[in-house]
Amino acid sequence: MNREILKKLYENNSLTKTDVYTDKRGFTIITRSGIEKIERNQNIKVEYEMIVCEKNMVVIKATSYINDEPQKQTYGSATDENCMNKFKVEVAEKRALARVIIKTTGLDALGQAEVEDQQKTKIVNSSVTKLNVDIK
Repeated sequence: MNREILKKLYENNSLTKTDVYTDKRGFTIITRSGIEKIERNQNIKVEYEMIVCEKNMVVIKATSYINDEPQKQTYGSATDENCMNKFKVEVAEKRALARVIIKTTGLDALGQAEVEDQQKTKIVNSSVTKLNVDIK
């Protein structure tokens, strides 16, 4: 991903240092506040659909809309393997929101919900675009 595109997204959505976090493992995530700022500033609406809701596994589908036109669909999940939190529905929703906003804006990056609650050894850095934008 082009550094200028990332910088423009950062500036156009009034993101601040608290909206991104650079992990010591070498990748940068967009925090929940950053995801929500992008959602508001880009006038993206998100609808959710529960796909699976069981004790040990929750899957939620998120669909983004701009001007009532569907844009992207993706899923967020929370299972015993990828989530230590007992509130799996909420975690799956956060993950679905982050993923659909990131996909709608054309980013190849991670949202905060993508990495929280996961074991460090399960995170692979090979396909993650670093958001090393000059943050003021």
